[in-house]
Amino acid sequence: MSAAPQLEFDAKAWNDMPPSERIRRCMQFAGEANQLVSTPSPDVRDAYADLAKQWLDLAAEIEESRADDRPSA
Repeated sequence: MSAAPQLEFDAKAWNDMPPSERIRRCMQFAGEANQLVSTPSPDVRDAYADLAKQWLDLAAEIEESRADDRPSA
């Protein structure tokens, strides 16, 4: 039986990773939260849905910031 990958947030490692890796991790965290949206409790379900949305929003902000840093052609 294989163990599920550990998803942990490490602020120092986060600051050291390139934007593309931060975006990938945000998407991964959002996916994990979305899997929990099917929980029976409406309050918890809503919290997981909101958490997934926040991770997706953060990924979009990182992508937008990265695009702003690129030189114009």
